[in-house]
Amino acid sequence: MGKPKAPCGTDAAYRRHLRNGETVDDACRDAHAAARRGDRRSPADTPRPTFVATAPETPTDESEEPEQDDLDDLALIVSGLRSAFKKIAKDDPTKLAPIAREFRAAVEAVRGPAEPPKELSLADQLEAARSARAARAARKDAPA
Repeated sequence: MGKPKAPCGTDAAYRRHLRNGETVDDACRDAHAAARRGDRRSPADTPRPTFVATAPETPTDESEEPEQDDLDDLALIVSGLRSAFKKIAKDDPTKLAPIAREFRAAVEAVRGPAEPPKELSLADQLEAARSARAARAARKDAPA
């Protein structure tokens, strides 16, 4: 006695139709399409919980200081993330991005947000290119 056949409207029935040379019905075709769509979804599409490290509150009154325990806890978190980052970099570099985000958030919570690099204006870029060109021309014309 054989295994019972999968009912129509499933991906297994779709494959059975193809294997036996039968015409594929709409229910099986739809089930197969749904299964393929599920296979094509990337892991990045699945929602993940996000954990945001928050900086200690800035004192509103000059007499209030951030508690040393909070700063110590954040420093401990940064140190733990740093060691995890190094270990994961050796073991499986593909898993670095999530831990890098957590590491960056923890470091910013301790140090404060990093200043974004200043973007050069077009005039500054042109000036830099002209000075580099002039320096190359001066080296070329200089006696050896």
